[in-house]
Amino acid sequence: MLLLALHRYRNDIMAIPTLVKNTLMTPVWIVQLFSTAKSFDDHPIIGNRLLNRMGLHVGRVILAHGIMGFRMWLLGFSLSKEDRQLYRKNGYLLKTNFLSDDDFKQLEQEARHYNGETREGRQGNTLTQRAVMSQEAQKLVPAIAKLINSKALRHLAQYTAGHCRAPFYYIENVKNHYAEGEEDPQKSFHTDTFHPTMKCWFFIDEVTAENGPFTYIPGSNRLSKARLKAEYRKSVEGKDQAIRYARRGSMRYNDEEIAALGLADPVAMTVPPNTLVIANTFGIHKRTESGKSTRLSIYGDSRTNPFIPLPGIPSRLIDRWQYVLLDQFRKHADNKAAKRGGQSPWYLIR
Repeated sequence: MLLLALHRYRNDIMAIPTLVKNTLMTPVWIVQLFSTAKSFDDHPIIGNRLLNRMGLHVGRVILAHGIMGFRMWLLGFSLSKEDRQLYRKNGYLLKTNFLSDDDFKQLEQEARHYNGETREGRQGNTLTQRAVMSQEAQKLVPAIAKLINSKALRHLAQYTAGHCRAPFYYIENVKNHYAEGEEDPQKSFHTDTFHPTMKCWFFIDEVTAENGPFTYIPGSNRLSKARLKAEYRKSVEGKDQAIRYARRGSMRYNDEEIAALGLADPVAMTVPPNTLVIANTFGIHKRTESGKSTRLSIYGDSRTNPFIPLPGIPSRLIDRWQYVLLDQFRKHADNKAAKRGGQSPWYLIR
């Protein structure tokens, strides 16, 4: 009995730091409910099964979509009615011959021969190489800078992102089957997060069935009753979902679940060079399976807090500083990984 009492006492003492930590962190966790935080694994409130049974996750989804819809409406004056309707209906826009022939040729040369800082990330058997197009980097590539800062792309990006802040832009080269390992997790149907986000690709290479086209299910961006039921079911499973990415808030959808949504057939974006594809990645999408191949593009990514009610104001200073912060974050990840004797998720290759 004495040994049992001592064991229990030791456990009580050991529990005190956790209790203190949880007490101190609770206000932070509550505030994070109104942010982009999405992981069921890493967040004790977002991943709470009881709260999700009561509708926490679905409530966040509905509120985020309502606010983002309002922000997009405020920014919609800069787009044609047709573009706004198509984007709301399908979840993506596709625009061929986006640049003049001369501008495209110059941009292609700059992208193919760029030798500035480039990082590489690995997901399964796919390598993705990205060179950040900060304001400093843009000085070396005037045709790419002209695209990124063009009024046409800026208005499309602001509307689809629901925010005036510019996306992060990169020169991106996706290298399918250039690594050994398991299947690329991006090649199964999934969503990026619980709220509307924007990704875009200005394709420099022709995109064919052989080099892993971006594939999207039209209409999967909308909050139908069936979609909300699926989100509810997956949120209750939460941290018990089999796939690690799903437990972190990037939901996975199998063929049976997709069929239950009653949506149109998936569309593979097989497009010619000089085509812009811009999509809401709350919609269900994937990178299609392919053989060993590469796909070069200018890639843009915007994910802002969906609970902020207004879309902000354009600011070149903010656009500049976001790249400074990204650089600092990447260097911190490099140093942290080096201390462990490994590589950061996005490691330098030149």
